[in-house]
Amino acid sequence: MQRDIPASARQAAEREGSPDVLLAFLTVTHQNLSEPIRIVSDVFDYVLEGETYKGIVFDAKPLTDTDAAPVTELRVQNVDRRIGEALERAEGRAQAALRVISSSDFDLTQDPRVAPGTPEDIYSFQHFDLVDVDVNPIEITGRLMLRDYSQEPWPGIAATEERLPGLFR
Repeated sequence: MQRDIPASARQAAEREGSPDVLLAFLTVTHQNLSEPIRIVSDVFDYVLEGETYKGIVFDAKPLTDTDAAPVTELRVQNVDRRIGEALERAEGRAQAALRVISSSDFDLTQDPRVAPGTPEDIYSFQHFDLVDVDVNPIEITGRLMLRDYSQEPWPGIAATEERLPGLFR
């Protein structure tokens, strides 16, 4: 899991007149979703590893790197109401993965954009929980964080008569 943006990639993207931009590919999964939500931080759709990512501008910052568990904020423009509605209906936590890839790895003349080879991740993380989701007509916001098992109630499953009737006879 790449958590640092390499200096060479940062310099290439920040170079004056650089034709390349960094694209963030976000995948949100949940057991109640019929298929994962896949979006890319661009106005064009992209195909990555056989999956189509819908072009919706969004903002995701790099993960924090402190003594606490890593966390970041996510802001997605609410241009497709189906995404916000799906996240509001989902009970429990959704899982999220983010990959940042350079636009130079894609054929930008096609629609949707396609990677002719295997693109290399510049920055990535996966298996993060999407929590504190807020949906309004303008944007969808939330936090991406790792589950802190030290804060979970113990035991995780209570032995109730409904769940384990044999214990209560």
